[in-house]
Amino acid sequence: MTDQSVSERKRHGILDAARTVFSRQGYAGASVEDVADQAGVAKGTVYLYFKSKEELYLAALVRDLENLANKARSEMDRVASLREKILAFLRVRLEYSRANEDFLRIYLAEYGSMFVKSSLHGELCRLARENMRHVKHEVEQAALRREIRPIDAGPVTAAITSLARGMLETRLLGWKEFQAPQEAEFGVDLLWRGIGRPAKPSAPQSRRREALKK
Repeated sequence: MTDQSVSERKRHGILDAARTVFSRQGYAGASVEDVADQAGVAKGTVYLYFKSKEELYLAALVRDLENLANKARSEMDRVASLREKILAFLRVRLEYSRANEDFLRIYLAEYGSMFVKSSLHGELCRLARENMRHVKHEVEQAALRREIRPIDAGPVTAAITSLARGMLETRLLGWKEFQAPQEAEFGVDLLWRGIGRPAKPSAPQSRRREALKK
């Protein structure tokens, strides 16, 4: 085993420990020393890999978000239609939030203060843009094969990702009155159909339809 692989294993071990400690104690209540104890290493060893508690937390978050993105893309690639792909995109995120609720709640609470000043700001932006580019490509392909109407894929992608983030945040905040029983399916139906009532046909159209029935 090479020195590089040993170092990488140690880094991942520290991130695993950080995830456990932050989920259990919260961001404010946790310390680098707590993470070191959980990982079974010296506090100084943690600082060899991460400069601060903030960087340690965000590194664990970035790793989780990378795993989430890879899982979502894999599930999207398994299905053919855009509707199924959006359903997979939403479902993977909602299932992930259910399994990692404590960890993600810390992220939601600290997002505003940590994101803008973090050294990992660029990494978080890169992950977000990669996810959006993948969804945008699927929207563009669906338009080319006439599965959906011609539409600007950029704003559609932003709407899909905003919906996913909003549903995740609603769940983490515990706002049950704003949660649909089948969240992913509800989200896709909302995107696909909207909330407007179908337009009533004009009188001439109605007469033509009646005539065709006779």
